[in-house]
Amino acid sequence: MAVAGIGWAAVVSLPFAIMTEKIDQSRTGFFMGIFNLSVVIPQLLVSLAIGTIIKNSDDKNIIFIISGVSLALSAALWTLVKEKRATKNVNAGAPPASH
Repeated sequence: MAVAGIGWAAVVSLPFAIMTEKIDQSRTGFFMGIFNLSVVIPQLLVSLAIGTIIKNSDDKNIIFIISGVSLALSAALWTLVKEKRATKNVNAGAPPASH
């Protein structure tokens, strides 16, 4: 159970840690709130709707179709995410020049 807890802790906390490296530090609270809403709102909508959809469906395997479509949509949207490449600084490792 401890191993599952460690994995779950990483799943929950690492996205926030990665995000904080990429944003303006003076607005960390604002961006953390927006990011949290981007996680919570879909969970809320799904929890309210998915039970009704499955209950009213004749084919209970609809959950697999919904999951597959969600996975495909997520994969397609991830292709739109671009990260800036770091420029290589030639003098990064050199000590400062003395006068």
